[in-house]
Amino acid sequence: MTNPDMLSTRFPRPEQHAVLLGLRPVQVALLLTAIGLVTLSFLTQMSAVVKFGGLLTASACVAVAFGRAEELPVYRWLVLRAIHVWRSLRGQQSYRARVLEPRQHGRLQLPGERGTLRVLTAASGFGVVHDPRRRRLIAVARIEGPAHLLQNADEQDRRVAAYGQLIAGLCQGNRIARAQILERTLPDPADELGQWAKTRKLDPHTPAGAIYTDLLAQAAPTAARHETLFSFAVNLDAVSREVRKHGGGLTGATAVLESEARAFQTSLAAAGVAGAWLGAGDIAFSLRTAFDPVATRTVPNPQALDAVDAAPLAVDATWDRLRTDSSLHRVYVITEWPRIRATPSFLSPLLLKPGIRRTFTLVLQPIPMAKALRDARRHQVERVSDRATRSRIGQLETEQDRQLDADVAQRERDLAAGHGDVRWLGLLVVSADTEEALDDACMEIEIAATQALLDLRRLVGQQLEGFIAAALPLGVGL
Repeated sequence: MTNPDMLSTRFPRPEQHAVLLGLRPVQVALLLTAIGLVTLSFLTQMSAVVKFGGLLTASACVAVAFGRAEELPVYRWLVLRAIHVWRSLRGQQSYRARVLEPRQHGRLQLPGERGTLRVLTAASGFGVVHDPRRRRLIAVARIEGPAHLLQNADEQDRRVAAYGQLIAGLCQGNRIARAQILERTLPDPADELGQWAKTRKLDPHTPAGAIYTDLLAQAAPTAARHETLFSFAVNLDAVSREVRKHGGGLTGATAVLESEARAFQTSLAAAGVAGAWLGAGDIAFSLRTAFDPVATRTVPNPQALDAVDAAPLAVDATWDRLRTDSSLHRVYVITEWPRIRATPSFLSPLLLKPGIRRTFTLVLQPIPMAKALRDARRHQVERVSDRATRSRIGQLETEQDRQLDADVAQRERDLAAGHGDVRWLGLLVVSADTEEALDDACMEIEIAATQALLDLRRLVGQQLEGFIAAALPLGVGL
């Protein structure tokens, strides 16, 4: 039975980025083009063929403006398809590691633009990822804690409140560019089970030993363990003064990052979880297992793995699927969160789904307070203008319109009360060894997502970008 006093929240509806009556700028432009073509066809003296062509083009503009393909607006789908075809023609959808070329120690040879990343070691010993193109430093922690569902209601509420304070701390200033929470399942070699049997000299010829041996043979290859990673990226432009104070360069930047890491360590402890910052080798191993899950069994010493060995050997991206080394992947994006009030454990059906390799990622982008207030006021003005336009043309106001108005007003009230604001992006990667197993796992995950009241959309034309954003703890986003 649900406790009526349990903490719950209602997620706001996704931002529409509309400019007129819920229409986006592209839709408005296509609609105006269609109106102009129809007007010219009827008011000018042109041949019947030209008029027919104009009306046909106008119909196509309307179809592109309001139609949908693979759960995407047609205009967006056409852009993605064109980019996908262009990359395929240029051979950019496949990646092969250049193992014979000299490699630079500490540099991540990742597909695409991520080839500029480097893994460094801070003075305190934990690893740091340097992104010179975006001018960011990234630290990654492995966090562990007791199961949330097994705690009593008061302890659950206390931990949720502490987690809320951690997220609110991201919005104080613009020092933190991105934060990411990544929860994934990894193949477990199940060596402990076999070692237990060897230690006790289990005889497979006895009835109990035969049952245990058979169970070990069936369950051990499919065993999995859960891993949760927390990462944050420091904006080097925002902390340039502190960097100079600590000596400048990467030395000063890593000193600032260490200060931020200590603050997050305290916040994580308040939320009831223990965080251990990963070393350079652990970060490289984390990236390696994302591309090649078999590495959990084949890499003998993960802590000694160099960053140059963390990249995949081969990547092939298709329209809606990705192949990397020993695994196939499919990336989903969460298009809408629960519309009804949800408790902190609403993701349990998805995260606790057994027997499936998957990675769930939440990327958080803090919005500076001044910008958040400007955005809230702009959205308020847009809603007022839409309301006036609907009244002028006689369009009825729907319950969805009233809900959007309430969400915008609530956001402005929260900001005025001093709460922070973040943009969040939910991504999900489903992995398997074969195409058939991948399709079956995706079906199970889609069912679990509906139980968690989530709307999933399969990424098309962006599988590689989506995988890097979702499976790697680098706070990239889409």
